[in-house]
Amino acid sequence: MSDQFDLIVVGGGPGGYVGAIRAAQLGAKVALVEEREVGGTCLNRGCIPSKALIKCAEVLDEVKGGKTFGINVEGISVDYDAVRKHKDRTVKQLVTGVQGLLKAGKVQVMCDRAKLLSGTEVELGDGTRLAGKNILWATGSVPFVLPIPGHDGPGIFTSDDAVNFPDPPANIAIIGGGAIGCEFAYVYSRFGTKVTVVEMMPSIMPTEDPEASDVVASALKKGGVRIATGAKAQAIEQRDGKNVLVYEQDGAEKTVEADLVFMAAGRRANTANMGLEEAGVKLERGCVVADPDRRTSLETVYAVGDVTRGIGLAHWASHEAISVVEMLYGAGEHIREAYVPGVVFTHPEIGSVGQREHECRAGNVDIVVGKFPFQALGKAAATRQREGFVKIVAEAETGRIIGGTVVGPSATELVAEITLAAQMRLTVADVAETIHSHPTMSEAVGEAAMDALGHAIHSAPRG
Repeated sequence: MSDQFDLIVVGGGPGGYVGAIRAAQLGAKVALVEEREVGGTCLNRGCIPSKALIKCAEVLDEVKGGKTFGINVEGISVDYDAVRKHKDRTVKQLVTGVQGLLKAGKVQVMCDRAKLLSGTEVELGDGTRLAGKNILWATGSVPFVLPIPGHDGPGIFTSDDAVNFPDPPANIAIIGGGAIGCEFAYVYSRFGTKVTVVEMMPSIMPTEDPEASDVVASALKKGGVRIATGAKAQAIEQRDGKNVLVYEQDGAEKTVEADLVFMAAGRRANTANMGLEEAGVKLERGCVVADPDRRTSLETVYAVGDVTRGIGLAHWASHEAISVVEMLYGAGEHIREAYVPGVVFTHPEIGSVGQREHECRAGNVDIVVGKFPFQALGKAAATRQREGFVKIVAEAETGRIIGGTVVGPSATELVAEITLAAQMRLTVADVAETIHSHPTMSEAVGEAAMDALGHAIHSAPRG
């Protein structure tokens, strides 16, 4: 038997490594077990490398659009090796940083696969057993591969592979029009690939505000992306050395030819072959079941992040992990209900939090909505970033902010103000009375709050 640890963390992603560091800060003796790379999917194969690639696509957009600002650039070319190096350099820098933080916190890191034996014991792949007073399970999620005929053929890849960014092929078909599919549709289309997105729901990014989804769909189409909604993928066939994606739309069979087919139909909890159920942890549809304090059916085993949801958000997992260890080691009482923002790095971006307008309308929730378009904003006009809007949703009776959506320039940053307002139970009057610097994109948040009160300054009254 190995040394007794206060906490064994299984999974080194944004839930695991953050929980390990915070527990160490609070004086716990911590072991972190990660099968692959510290940083998990987010840092190595997801959030960070994909955003590095998106930045490259944005720079190309800006250079090509220089003429609008009187800047003429001739002979534009793309060095794909340099693009890949930028992505790899970014990942390496951040992974090294996380490794340094773990070392500084005296967290014992083990590169191995873990199997749960009981509420206090974990076995590694080499047979070593670790004992811990508590266990934090944070093994994340893996790409979901749609089990259609041909799904395992040549030229089929997932988001784990997409960040390796081969030289852009002539054609790509993307199955799934959610955040991952649309982000990569933007990247590949900007680098000259003909992209087709096949989404079975009536719109792309169906969990977002429909108006925001429409803005992004319009921008993608303007950039040359073909979007097929209400379309269900049926099979991937090989015809004359090419992949042919067969899908059904409006009762008819349709096809799209592609060099590569990108599976972006979602993710699933990473729980297979880890001994969880055998040890007594309850699973539902492959996800670990956890209570509001993130405790599983085993009293000393906690679970955070994607492993409990199948798909989730890195920052959500980190928040949950911090809450668990602060509860365990005396820095907090329990997990508070939190407003969790979601962001999509398409062009334009989307940031949303809390309840969306269409959800409230469907549930007959009495709300007031404030909306302000970027086209009416000075900073947006000066930078020629005029697509989209800020929308704030508040309770009609109290004016308390319960959600909002931003689609447009800096949306992924601007949603933070709405998130803070919702979390702190602020009202639209509180935000409207807050001075926002001029000229900035953040003024749109203040104007949306004023619109909810019926007196936005820089847009005409609605209705």
